[in-house]
Formats: sequence, structure tokens, C-alpha cells
Amino acid sequence: MNLAEVPPGTHVVLTSARAGARLTPTSDVRLRELGLRPGAGVTVALRTPFGGRVVLVGRRRIALDAATVRRFETAP
Repeated sequence: MNLAEVPPGTHVVLTSARAGARLTPTSDVRLRELGLRPGAGVTVALRTPFGGRVVLVGRRRIALDAATVRRFETAP
């Protein structure tokens, strides 16, 4: 299941991140710095308009756009 399909309030583990044509290598590095990397546990806090999500990684709240959310595969 990818992160875009996870309902709010659900905790999942990121299993992989597909490379995105929209993202620059700098963007990928920044996502890893924020804790969004394979093996990280995240909780989907809420859905945003147009398919984005706000996720909790540890004590951080991170807003992601729809294209970025679709890159991440998850496991329960």
C-alpha cells in the first residue's frame, strides 16, 4: 500500500521510496533528514486538499504534497 492510501490516524512503517521525476536530489536528501526513509514509523495525521497528507514522524509534523505521498510504500 502506498502512503496516499493510508487513512488518517493509522501508524505505518515506510518500506521504500520510489524516485520521483519532480524531485531533485536535494529534495530526496531533505526528506531523509526529516526522517522519511525506509524503516521509519509514521502516523498519518490528516489528509489535505488535493491529496496531500500531514504525517507525524517522531514529534515532527510534516506536510507532504500528493506527488511526494505517492512515492512512499508502506507496511502495517
